[in-house]
Amino acid sequence: MKLQRSAPQLALAVLAALSTVSCTNVPYIVQPSPPTGIEKSPNDSSVGILRLSDAELARQESLARDGNKTAAFNVYRHFRFDAGDQVAARKWLLIAAEMGHGAAQYNLAQIYLHEQDSAKAVYWARRAKDSGYPNADALLESLGTR
Repeated sequence: MKLQRSAPQLALAVLAALSTVSCTNVPYIVQPSPPTGIEKSPNDSSVGILRLSDAELARQESLARDGNKTAAFNVYRHFRFDAGDQVAARKWLLIAAEMGHGAAQYNLAQIYLHEQDSAKAVYWARRAKDSGYPNADALLESLGTR
């Protein structure tokens, strides 16, 4: 007598048989991650500093021009920490902040505080708070406003 099984029964039988097979002898080959154009420097803090290839920098700038605030902040970080171009970094930080990037707004508030421009520091700290940036409330309190 021949046993006939439906497709779901056959699939379950195959899975049951495979579950008893050991995979300990199957070699595992580590594959490197595909290149993205963004790297973290291992010698920097645990957060790392973005290192953008020329192609990735151009892509991030294009995304930022299309309204991507995270891309604008990435370009700022590239110029600030990798390229050391403070003028370009400040330009991109302002772009990211105007787009609503909370960390960019908070950083601008800190910069203006350091430059002793309290009106701009308060403005950007309030914008950072409105964006939900966690430390903005404490900064506003230290500035005597809330």
